Amino acid sequence: MSGTKASVFPTALAAACLLALPGCAGMSQAPDSDYRQAFEKALAGTRCDGDPVRSMWSAYDRWYAVASAIAGHPKTDEAMALLRQGDQFRTLGCPEVARASYRMLIRRFPEDGFAPLREAARASLQTLPPPVLPPSAMPPSAATPAPAGPTLVRPPATQT
Repeated sequence: MSGTKASVFPTALAAACLLALPGCAGMSQAPDSDYRQAFEKALAGTRCDGDPVRSMWSAYDRWYAVASAIAGHPKTDEAMALLRQGDQFRTLGCPEVARASYRMLIRRFPEDGFAPLREAARASLQTLPPPVLPPSAMPPSAATPAPAGPTLVRPPATQT
């Protein structure tokens, strides 16, 4: 009887796995594939903002979260993707997306092994134009035009 139980368990386990496979086939593809597709759509749109760029960031965040949950996973692909993403958007003339990509690489990958990628990101940040602040974000003194001529300063009135 014990020989029967021993052979039933592996068979039952194999059957359970086969039944689970169709459910697995209906699941979403790998997070890095989702990111690659979203990245391609964002590049194809050649816009610096909007839904394709937001979808790209969401897909990257999902990929990074999954990779971070795997103990011992080196995450080199995730870091390199940010560098490539920054370079592509810099080339397209989207400095804010490029800047965000480089800064995220520097912030999320502080480990020693990522030093060359962080240095490349820092160097690329230096090539970007300074960020443009919207008028509402400027301090009032910067939004106020400078006077056209010299300002005359009157001496304080003397009391007699």
